[in-house]
Amino acid sequence: MAPLLISGLTAALAAAAFSPGSPRQAVRGIGTRAILRIHLLRFIGFYFIWLQTQGRLPQEFAQRAGWGDVIAAGGAALLLLVPPGSEAGLSLLLWNWVGLADLVAAVATAGWLNATRPGSMSELGGLPLALVPLWIVPILLTSHLELFRRLRWETSRPTRQP
Repeated sequence: MAPLLISGLTAALAAAAFSPGSPRQAVRGIGTRAILRIHLLRFIGFYFIWLQTQGRLPQEFAQRAGWGDVIAAGGAALLLLVPPGSEAGLSLLLWNWVGLADLVAAVATAGWLNATRPGSMSELGGLPLALVPLWIVPILLTSHLELFRRLRWETSRPTRQP
């Protein structure tokens, strides 16, 4: 159920972000560095790992989603160290794929655990952690899609000859 909900929320957010009009203009007005800063939220992975040590989250979820989020947040932090205007296209593309794969794996793992061990993911059902699947994950997934769009556009632009 959770993967369907997250997929639906992400699809609705992406549809708004990429369809013509004000939302698309607003999304495109957000700088790449600001998008990377949003991904620093993914240091929440340390909290997932801590919750696992308390027996409040299943090990399979905490280890996959937790460490995946920490790696994605660390990668975003490293990319933010690159001076603005520098070429970081390949690094950004690689990070974007890793970050997207982590989110997909986390959602799939949570869905699998909900199906096979009902109640095992109940920690994410109450506030404040319910904001993760309901808001943060769809925003992060949509931001990855936007970064892919930007990277594709940058590589498909004709280069100017001096």
